[in-house]
Amino acid sequence: MNKPKREDEDLEMSKTGLVDGEIHEDKDKLSADPPKPQSMKSKIVDMLCILLNIASTVTLVFLNKWIFKDSQLKNMQITFAMWHFTCTTIVLYIASRSPFNLFVPVRLPFMQMIPLCSFFAGFLILGNLSLAYNSIGFYQLAKIMTTPCVAVLQYFFMGKTVAGLTIVALAAVCIGVSLTNSNAAGTTTAGASIAVAAFTVTAFYQVWIGKKIVDFKVSSPQLLLNQAPISVLLLLFVAPFSDTMADVSQIPNDTLVALFLSGLAAAALNLSQFLIIGRMSALTFNVASNVKTIIILTYGWVSEGRVFTVKDGIGIILALGGATLYSQLSQK
Repeated sequence: MNKPKREDEDLEMSKTGLVDGEIHEDKDKLSADPPKPQSMKSKIVDMLCILLNIASTVTLVFLNKWIFKDSQLKNMQITFAMWHFTCTTIVLYIASRSPFNLFVPVRLPFMQMIPLCSFFAGFLILGNLSLAYNSIGFYQLAKIMTTPCVAVLQYFFMGKTVAGLTIVALAAVCIGVSLTNSNAAGTTTAGASIAVAAFTVTAFYQVWIGKKIVDFKVSSPQLLLNQAPISVLLLLFVAPFSDTMADVSQIPNDTLVALFLSGLAAAALNLSQFLIIGRMSALTFNVASNVKTIIILTYGWVSEGRVFTVKDGIGIILALGGATLYSQLSQK
């Protein structure tokens, strides 16, 4: 079994805390058998899983942006993260029990989980702050910078060499993001700084979680079911000092509904990501991620009244093309 290859796949498929870290002992033996044609039912299930993942991701981004327009909720980032972690815990717990039995829950050492949960909470909170203080387009494109950041961290901290073609792919990502964001509206110095902090912490988290999955010998949902409730517990001590207590009576009903639905969307995103793990390659998952990026960018720019330019088009092609090429190269 080629563990470095699996670890790369874990990093590529890591979004919102869920990565494919499960080690399948019989995978090498199965690879020797002739491939069986995929049934129509299986293809339909795959398509539904992808559609659920795309729909939940896009819905979550725009629900969160809507929620953060409320001045009170914008100052309740810790509580907001706790709500999403709670929904994720409930959904994964149900998924691990009868009649679903999608995975076997395990209990990991509490003290060893605390540092990882701190990064887990940090990357989600910074991501939400980036969305709150930046335009949707800038927020989404800045997230793509996580990929080259992961490669840099692996090079300096894990001694992983980077091939020439991989450097070209990462350079394309960086140039594409720079071109598209050079004239971005709705972005301040503070917002840009938060975005940089967000993708940097996310990259650290992805590298670390890939290692922990191997160390603990667990699957991604098993690890996440341990992370989410512990993260809620940690943030419970922080929220009173960081968040401003909201006057619920002053919050519009449609915003409260959006707040409730955002928790369901976050849970659906995690569940769909778990469902498609093992059903398709990391490259397919990456392409689906690029589709989500295009949808979010397009809707974000239309809602912001931004004029799409040739430079924007070139930037998107470079960014998405570079990310796809990097994903493909990482599987070799």
